[in-house]
Amino acid sequence: MTALKICGIKDSNTLVLLQQLRVEYAGFVFAESKRQVTIQQARTLVEEARNIVENQTENKARSFPRLVGVFVNPSLSELDLTVNQVLLDVIQLHGQETPEFCQMVRKRYGKPVWKAIGIGSEENSLSEKLASYQNSVQAYLFDTHDQKQAGGTGKKFTWTHIPDLQRMISPLPAIIAGGISIENVETLLNKYAPDLIDLSSGVETNGVKDAHKITKLVERVKQHGTSYECTR
Repeated sequence: MTALKICGIKDSNTLVLLQQLRVEYAGFVFAESKRQVTIQQARTLVEEARNIVENQTENKARSFPRLVGVFVNPSLSELDLTVNQVLLDVIQLHGQETPEFCQMVRKRYGKPVWKAIGIGSEENSLSEKLASYQNSVQAYLFDTHDQKQAGGTGKKFTWTHIPDLQRMISPLPAIIAGGISIENVETLLNKYAPDLIDLSSGVETNGVKDAHKITKLVERVKQHGTSYECTR
């Protein structure tokens, strides 16, 4: 029942692999990061991947991954430029964006908005914060809080918090990120059954997406049944 997103895509071959493996979401990081891509890079690699798929008779009937753009405190002009040139399906906001800004983004572009929330900052008003976004976003992404970077740390937060997080945001879907790997993904799925999981460093070797790790991870995730679509 859990869908999968592989984030930090930087080459067309990885995107083609995700299509072949029927991975539901692929993420492009447009914010400052070691995995950052420019608008032109993202546009080019999507075009390259689609062209490759079109020439593969056995694969072109399969759905292409939904494309997620990851931003940190973007301006509307930055979003305008990106959305106009890259055919994004989802906008993921990973900064201190307000509920009002999230709602405006949803209306402006007609695309689902996922709001990332850092866990582990000892924030006393987490339930109030989550409630404030309830009518402004289409999903919540829970990642490990880090003062130095907005995400992509590869660190796992305490997963025993997941049931409470799921309860607080119901009926909206919960996306779990941070520190997920081939070694621990089955524990996450069996114990907490999140709607969607989001990996980047967990399927990399020396900072580069590893086709073998991605394939192995997908095998383990797909054993758990039909996936959930977080694009309502």
